[in-house]
Amino acid sequence: MDILIKSFNRAYYLDRCLYSIIKYVKNFNGKIIVLDDGTPQIFLKKIKEKYPNIIIEKSEFYEKKQALTSKGFKPISYEIPIKLWVDAAKKASDYFILIEDDTWFIEDIDIEDVEKELIENNVALSKLYWIGNPKINLSKKAVSKRNLVLISPKLFTKIPVLYNFIFYKFTKFKIRRILQILRINTFDRQLAYYTIYAVAGVIFKRDYFIKLWKNHQNSIDENLQKYNAVKIFFKRKEKYTYAHHKKEILKTGFISSATNQYKEHYKGNVDMFIFNKILNQAWLEGSFNTIKSLPNDLDSKDIFEALEADKYKTILYKNWLSWSNNFKKQYLDKGCVID
Repeated sequence: MDILIKSFNRAYYLDRCLYSIIKYVKNFNGKIIVLDDGTPQIFLKKIKEKYPNIIIEKSEFYEKKQALTSKGFKPISYEIPIKLWVDAAKKASDYFILIEDDTWFIEDIDIEDVEKELIENNVALSKLYWIGNPKINLSKKAVSKRNLVLISPKLFTKIPVLYNFIFYKFTKFKIRRILQILRINTFDRQLAYYTIYAVAGVIFKRDYFIKLWKNHQNSIDENLQKYNAVKIFFKRKEKYTYAHHKKEILKTGFISSATNQYKEHYKGNVDMFIFNKILNQAWLEGSFNTIKSLPNDLDSKDIFEALEADKYKTILYKNWLSWSNNFKKQYLDKGCVID
């Protein structure tokens, strides 16, 4: 089973992600493929030196993005490397693990044993973490196996046209707003559709993942991916089952973002491209140890030291801390549990 890692400009997190794979993934004979979209080459060089057996594949946007991220600048336009992800999936093993650079394993997983269970039950996807939120593993019935819990998704509707009308594209005549007022289109009901879809932190059956990205039009539209999942679920031609690991064996980080998408919304006004440049450089120079705080997220004391060591004092620690707390809050408000 191969492991695909989405990566963008956070070598310090990628390091601990790869370290955790070596430490916790047992009976692994597949490929580890880093799908990078703009991490400056100087940092990828060190990653490759530390983990010589990995494969690094770069997106078609890599060169122009890394020319800017290496200076702490935001790319002028932010094209999404969907082609890289889908092409990598097409070449991957029949089942593959998809994670992101800011996730890491916290417990052992026997790949051979898990893969047997996936094949036996024709599992479409199996989640490895859900940040403590049961609403994205919502089921009418659950069956516990050796490693997995097989679930029968509990969805408000499995009919594609109704999903499209209630949750996706139908917005005419304030219908969407009316459905929300009538408590037909609710946040929890929308969240339940992540039972049959996931961004990352999951083991995918290859053909299922490819079907999820049908008609993507070079943009990330999670509602489209969920709509595609509903269509697959409705047809049931493949008789897929859905699952999650018996307990969460992955964690994700909350000290940074790959982009500035939250900059205007969070107090602190922290530029993540500058922040990631500072931490990448500290990691490269050996003054920022990203491994020692495992299995927990990166230590705030280490963040403080890295920001203080920046001779330009570009980002104040108190501003970053405010940003991070607000970043966590958006997940806590959705019912997630953060250590």
